[in-house]
Amino acid sequence: MAQVKGVAILGLIKFIKKNMQDALPRIINQLPSDTKKYMDEHIVLNKWYPYELYTGILHALDRIAGKGDLSYCIEQGRLSAKHDLTTIYRIFISFVNVKILIPRAMAIWNSYYDTGSTEAHLISDNEVMITIKDFPDIDIAHVKNAQGWLEQFLTMCKYTDIKSTITKCQCFGDPVTEIWIVGKER
Repeated sequence: MAQVKGVAILGLIKFIKKNMQDALPRIINQLPSDTKKYMDEHIVLNKWYPYELYTGILHALDRIAGKGDLSYCIEQGRLSAKHDLTTIYRIFISFVNVKILIPRAMAIWNSYYDTGSTEAHLISDNEVMITIKDFPDIDIAHVKNAQGWLEQFLTMCKYTDIKSTITKCQCFGDPVTEIWIVGKER
């Protein structure tokens, strides 16, 4: 069973507390009992937790703050990237060459998840395909969250008119998950 580092869960909790003051108890109440129990203890930054806890929070967050269609997961991914890329990962934005930057950014994956791997395929100067492999239990809320994170990442790397789509997903039986992103360099 896949696991996620506490840092990812704490990031979601911090986001909820900052942007939706009183929503955290409602979100916790929507979690299944087997994952809700982790919220009763102190979440530790570098400890591994069940992946279902992370995705359960994403789904509950989308139902409470969004429309229940997982589009809010994309928005939350964007907001997380803004935070991440101006604090702990700000070094990535200092790179000028996106061809170097994007593959290095994909290395972040293993610091959050114990399952799967990511690859970045630069198709052209304004087009990239992100591939997630070996994560058969990946959740669509997580994929949409990653989609939003990647959109914001490229925005902060001086791209405009960004459009993205999930072209394949292991959660729908595809052999890999692919997020296609296109934008214009400023």
